[in-house]
Amino acid sequence: MTLLIAWLFIFLYLMNNKHGSAAVFDNCVFLGEEDKNSLYEDGDVVIGGLFPLHYSPVFSHSTYKEKPKTNIFSSRALRWMQTMTFTIKEINGRSDLLPHLKLGFHIHDSCDDIPVSLRASLLLVNGQPDKVIIGDAGSGVSMALLRSLGCFHIPLVSYFASCSCLSNQREFPTFMRTMPSDTFQIRALAQLVSYFGWTWVGVIGVESDYARFAIQLFLQESVHYGVCAAYTHFYPVVVSQQALDDLLNVIQVPLILRGIMRRNMTGLQWIASEAWATAKSLWEKSGDLLMGTLGFAIRRAATIPGLKQHLTSLTASSLHKSAFLAEFWEETFDCRLNGSLNTHSHGSDNFFDRQPCKGTEDLNDVYSPYSDVTQLRVSYNIYKAVYLVAYALQDLTSAFALLFCIFVPKCYIILLRPEKNCKKKIMQR
Repeated sequence: MTLLIAWLFIFLYLMNNKHGSAAVFDNCVFLGEEDKNSLYEDGDVVIGGLFPLHYSPVFSHSTYKEKPKTNIFSSRALRWMQTMTFTIKEINGRSDLLPHLKLGFHIHDSCDDIPVSLRASLLLVNGQPDKVIIGDAGSGVSMALLRSLGCFHIPLVSYFASCSCLSNQREFPTFMRTMPSDTFQIRALAQLVSYFGWTWVGVIGVESDYARFAIQLFLQESVHYGVCAAYTHFYPVVVSQQALDDLLNVIQVPLILRGIMRRNMTGLQWIASEAWATAKSLWEKSGDLLMGTLGFAIRRAATIPGLKQHLTSLTASSLHKSAFLAEFWEETFDCRLNGSLNTHSHGSDNFFDRQPCKGTEDLNDVYSPYSDVTQLRVSYNIYKAVYLVAYALQDLTSAFALLFCIFVPKCYIILLRPEKNCKKKIMQR
């Protein structure tokens, strides 16, 4: 009985956390520069989100003496972010799912960087330790977040982290994902190689924990099909000319593919992982070299009703609430919004020198990965991740409501009407 009462108090705390937490942390002082680049909408339950809206094409080890530099904006990741906001609004409009709760969101940029992601995640849960986070995209970043947030039992639902190592529930008990584990893909790749009778293959991957786990699993699995590795080679994240030469000498991927093209190396049969089997940027630049590539892709949704309209409904007058949306608009149309929150400048041009936006710009008139809904793979994973959280909350509220109806009258009798709890009265009932 004591345990049930405790659960009841926990439930009441969760439903009122935003009021109670605010009172407790009113006197807190934020140390360092406050990050205002976020997207927030209030709700009874606020779901956190982490998306790699910026990234750097050149990897560098952090010295922790200066901020990480990210000079490329990802329109694709912005679509992921907007898919999350769209799904939350869709759920809030339903009468059959969480009818008495309004979901909100608080989204930060993870920059596909571990230190930035850790800082963003702590900002999300600061004062709200019961929050769930949708993110992050990378397996390495997700592992770092789980090791930091795991002691607080904060759930992390990833939409793109596929490393099989994350399936270890003993090490990562609060991790869930809507992205299949690499275990399934690796088994399928080994069976694919065996199907075509290729028994002598070369295996290459980037120098990272993610690639090492995947390649180790492939080597273990391929043995069962009589497939042997001619060589296994890991190339560094920052590919120098020497590292590129070493890799090309071994195998006698945009920088690596360009090197292979310069050497006019043909006759290679590529077996690709899902990370670049459907990477449009690689195929646009190296389509001739990659012709005939085999691989597996993330399950694609034919359509998410209403998402296209949600993405293209942006107008110049509605962008002032988010620095992310303002930056996307200014980069897409090469103009400057009046009163823009955007502080990022890409390339050599000073974005303060841009011409003012006319207000007549229309996303339907230009192509952008942001509004391209023909390949809804990761976006569909995000859609499912938000619904996963919503149905979990639905089950939680239903369970507590049932416990409330059953045990509150009993608690009332036990605590406030003890004379009704004597043996004689119970026998009479």
